[in-house]
Amino acid sequence: MVRVDEDHATREAAYFLWENEGRPSGKALDHWLRAEPAGDEEKIMAGRADANYPALLTKDVPGG
Repeated sequence: MVRVDEDHATREAAYFLWENEGRPSGKALDHWLRAEPAGDEEKIMAGRADANYPALLTKDVPGG
């Protein structure tokens, strides 16, 4: 169920990117990729508060 919600959110975000860029044709994949949710590393680099910091801190720790 979560994946369906993520796809819907990505589709909606891609649509708004397309709209804001003047509805260019041939850019669907670009808009989709830009709209996909970022991983935690990308969220941290972008300064987003929704990154899962504890998961990243234990990512490479055995048993973490």
